Amino acid sequence: MTIIDSKIKKICVMSDTHGSFPAWNTALSRTGGELVLHAGDLLYHGPRNMIPNGYTPADLATAMEEYIEKGGQMFVSRGNCDADVDIMILGSAGAFVRDFQSLVWNGKKIFMMHGDNYSIFRQTALDNNVELAISGHTHIAGVTKEKSTAFLNPGSTTLPKSHDAPSAALLTSDEIKIISLNNGTVLKVETW
Repeated sequence: MTIIDSKIKKICVMSDTHGSFPAWNTALSRTGGELVLHAGDLLYHGPRNMIPNGYTPADLATAMEEYIEKGGQMFVSRGNCDADVDIMILGSAGAFVRDFQSLVWNGKKIFMMHGDNYSIFRQTALDNNVELAISGHTHIAGVTKEKSTAFLNPGSTTLPKSHDAPSAALLTSDEIKIISLNNGTVLKVETW
């Protein structure tokens, strides 16, 4: 379990960037997060998805590596589109990619997994009494509560499904906000 420094006041949560360098930048600027939690599918667009706007995976890999080298912190759960070669070209940022992340922030447990096997993800979160469980994969933003666990999917920064806008989430010590990357509008707010 990794402990996140309590001096961190805001965390950017994103998922499913699928190689879009502009989406990474927009998510960082719209949320103002001091640390990044990424729920996977970093660089490759995937065989079932169209190529997103701003699809420059090499530029995104470089930006993520520079983010780490400049002192940024990032924790990533590996997605179903994240191949070994993708992790390798992330350089120093690749060291933060795991199948799942188990974190503690301000005494609250956070569990993050991509979510392509949602039943395992959900059960693991509930069995471990985490306060926040983060997944991606569906490209549909939402936050719900089950028992004492808030389940967050920040949506996709690049290829949203349904009628969603591209989105990311902002965590504070007591609140989750899902934010539209189009205009910065808060789409959903939930306490945790």
